[in-house]
Amino acid sequence: MNQTSNQTSKILIITGKQAYERVSKAVLKYENIDVYQTDISIAAFLTPNLILKAINKYADDLNIQRSKLDTIYDFILVTGLIRHDLKIIEEETGIKCYKSTREASDIPLLIENLDYITLSTKDYADDQISKYIIKEAEKELLNAEELPLYNKNSFNLKSNKLKNAIKIGNLKVGDKYPMRVLGEIVHTPWLSDKSLENKINYYLDSGADMIDLGMVSNEDNSKDLKRIISITRDLTDKPISVDTLNTKELIEAIKLDADMILSVDEGNSDDLIPYLTNSNTASVVLPTNYKTNEVPHTIDTKLDKLKLNVEKLLNNDLKVVADPILEPINNLGCNFTDSVIACKLFKEKYDLPMFFGIGNVTELFDVDSNGVNATLCAISQEVGGNILFTPESSDKCKYSIKELKIASKITFLAKLKNSLPKDLGYTLINYKDKKNDEEIYSKSEELKLLNKINKNDNKDKYKYDLTENDIIIAKENDKQVLDKGSFKIKLDRENSIIVAIYYEYGYPKKILKGKNPKEIYETALRFNMITKMDHAAYFGKELEKAEIALKIGKKYNQDFELYYNDFWDLKLK
Repeated sequence: MNQTSNQTSKILIITGKQAYERVSKAVLKYENIDVYQTDISIAAFLTPNLILKAINKYADDLNIQRSKLDTIYDFILVTGLIRHDLKIIEEETGIKCYKSTREASDIPLLIENLDYITLSTKDYADDQISKYIIKEAEKELLNAEELPLYNKNSFNLKSNKLKNAIKIGNLKVGDKYPMRVLGEIVHTPWLSDKSLENKINYYLDSGADMIDLGMVSNEDNSKDLKRIISITRDLTDKPISVDTLNTKELIEAIKLDADMILSVDEGNSDDLIPYLTNSNTASVVLPTNYKTNEVPHTIDTKLDKLKLNVEKLLNNDLKVVADPILEPINNLGCNFTDSVIACKLFKEKYDLPMFFGIGNVTELFDVDSNGVNATLCAISQEVGGNILFTPESSDKCKYSIKELKIASKITFLAKLKNSLPKDLGYTLINYKDKKNDEEIYSKSEELKLLNKINKNDNKDKYKYDLTENDIIIAKENDKQVLDKGSFKIKLDRENSIIVAIYYEYGYPKKILKGKNPKEIYETALRFNMITKMDHAAYFGKELEKAEIALKIGKKYNQDFELYYNDFWDLKLK
């Protein structure tokens, strides 16, 4: 880094009046840090000129020349959401000045990592910390990827523990590597070329390690596979699997050099083995016989049938991925817990790569997917799973591939470090907060604003003139006077933009497109599309809702709340 060590650096932190107490508390244990409170209430309002004035005033308070400050401090940190580049501070004073973390509570994390990051005059320090932690995590993940499939003399065809790591296409799969995410594109024969390309690119952008081409039940689309696989190959060199129980389609997939097929069971294995023998295609093997509608309903039958079907392929020296079948919650017969036990028991006996069908659970569970995906990923790692399978069939499971990819990194790093799956650089905390640093309004703050306390505090030069009469209980207007024009707001999800169609007297006049609310409402104001303040407030509120919905995958309908299901108002006494 370009700073001196955190143990020897003398640091001055400049902040606003409101944050001063929190910042001081955060750095209380550091004897090498001083905190200076400016006359500005909110640190985010600090500009380079105001910071320079604060530095001059601080030097005056110390009764020294400003030029002497660089003999006392190695650098300055400025807190708050400051938008300006702070480079001018060093140019004017000779003292290095950088942006601190967004939140006061993160300053200790910054101080402890000063030896490993480069502070910036433009970017917040927590961005630098996050980049460093993730960079170190990625190094560990990369080191794992470079491990060989197996060590010499560890491979024994006559052992019950066979091929515990294999290559599927160019991808290593096994316990030494992170769990691989296999994303299924359902009903690929029904998709146009463009729709298929868009879906593949979305899966790749989401982090899928392998692309699964789902066929259509009770149809034979074997003649269409060449087109489907060709489109996929043109877009990625990642492994491709074909997902069907139609034997003709599976044979065609093998002939077209698909990297993996799913699935093989007792009913089709005799037909497929001759083709698999002369190929490099891996097979996902089930404990079933769908030709005779035989599906195991107990742990023991799962294990017995899977053993029989797996050994048939292993005896032909074929690549095998075992799938004990992860069952949905509360499934009749073999339930979810039973299926997890079956996975664990099978893996203990047969050290083979194992398939973990997470989509079987998430798609049939009415909950947000990210927490379920993370938990199932952790369970998979503990029972020896290697391939995490999911479609994104339902809207509630949108982003499942990305969620599983991140979860696989978190759980694998925890495994490497022999630690709990937290504080590892990656997180799936998307809709809540790991820690709440919210500035909550309190009665004590209200009393201070009303000069009920600290009335005689001479240190506070700025007194407020508020009284109880200045507390206004807000309410809506009784009548609404319409503006000359109106907007219909929609989302263009394909291009990730917000669209506002402007109407006058019921006729469309303009179409505004932008990536964020600010672009759109400032454009609307420039074109005089809004003349009333309440219309401007409403328009800004709706654009913000649209932006959130676009970002998190929530549906957006103008004038309706984003979160309007029963959960928020449900009384559970």
